[in-house]
Amino acid sequence: MSRLLSLAALLFGLLPLGPAGACCPGEKVKVTLVVILASEEGNTIDPRLKAIAEEVQKLNPNLKSFKLKTMTCKSLQPGEKETFPLIDDKTADVIVKHGADKNNKVGLAIIPPDQGEIVYRTVCGKFLPIVTRCQTKCKNRLILAVRVQPCQGD
Repeated sequence: MSRLLSLAALLFGLLPLGPAGACCPGEKVKVTLVVILASEEGNTIDPRLKAIAEEVQKLNPNLKSFKLKTMTCKSLQPGEKETFPLIDDKTADVIVKHGADKNNKVGLAIIPPDQGEIVYRTVCGKFLPIVTRCQTKCKNRLILAVRVQPCQGD
């Protein structure tokens, strides 16, 4: 888990955060989901993914290429579930468990393809990467990076 948190910190610079207001009860939470494809072939790394590629390669040295496939943003009410399209007709469900709490953390549940539900609390404005078990038809590994906003004090 500490390696995942380290990867989340590295992904912080993936996208600009932009303005965000303070969370109020019932206020929507903006969820950003980035789809990354990693391959054992080639040696091409999207510059925006350089830091995460280096960290992922520590645990998966066979992954050589990293490509940012898509980035999707959706605003969700606490308790709301949304399905995000990924690749090869695969989807991931995201549920906002609660908005920013007194510690400025948002509760999320994510159901990646071919895996069970992952429930966690996350710091606002930072990405949490999830290396999934899912592979594309071309044998690319699916990696998801998830971020939430707005947050208290932003």
